[in-house]
Amino acid sequence: MKQVGQALQDLGVISRAFVLPLALIFGLVGCGFRPVYSTQGSGIGAVTIATIDGRTGYFLRQELERRADLEGKGENPRQLTVTLTRVFSPAAQGVDGISLRTELTVTADYKLSATPNLPEVIGTLTTSVAYESLDQAYGDVALQSDAEERIAGQLAARIWHDLQYQLRTAR
Repeated sequence: MKQVGQALQDLGVISRAFVLPLALIFGLVGCGFRPVYSTQGSGIGAVTIATIDGRTGYFLRQELERRADLEGKGENPRQLTVTLTRVFSPAAQGVDGISLRTELTVTADYKLSATPNLPEVIGTLTTSVAYESLDQAYGDVALQSDAEERIAGQLAARIWHDLQYQLRTAR
């Protein structure tokens, strides 16, 4: 009989050890607490990214889809369309007039479709990166591709932040 009483006492200690953390967790959930590194979205909502022309557009769409995946999949997702304009220009020339460094400037015109409770979002952003120009064709293509990946990452971050800002101010 003493063993049964001791087992029940031990069970009471164990249950108190679980009740307090559970109460704290449910208390935090009820107050609207969100972890800093939450995997929830930014408030833009479900978004589908339309195909973007060109190699830079391919990289940009990949980056934007990574951000859109955090927003979740909703019933009527908004459509984000982006049009890119790329300009390559010499940034530095050697004494013989051959370009040593090239600058890639990309302008992105984007539009996020409207929903019944949120307006259409339109914007334009321009970003530039520079890369070395090489004499070998393969090396130059590899450096250009790297520059396009870098600029796509920068543009995706800027577009997403601008969408968040415009939607936050529209509410």
